Amino acid sequence: MARTPDPPQQPRRSRLPQSRWGLIGLGALLGAGWGVVMWAITSLAGQESGARGLIYLALTMAMIGTGVAALFGAVIVQRRGERVAPRLRRRR
Repeated sequence: MARTPDPPQQPRRSRLPQSRWGLIGLGALLGAGWGVVMWAITSLAGQESGARGLIYLALTMAMIGTGVAALFGAVIVQRRGERVAPRLRRRR
């Protein structure tokens, strides 16, 4: 029995933003959201840090999320064959 060839598959589209700034923004949003969740957990556990604690945790986690997104963004860009680091001229 001859097997019929499979139809050509379309390239799989990523759900992540294609823009580098979009990926970093997504990381910041996810980090800030996680900071709010952490603040809620500690508030329910009895620690009363108020609005200062909320802002501190949200900003701190947003900065961490931005850094992680930038790292993953650099890995994705490098896999596509683009340069990650700028070209620097060396003086001789």
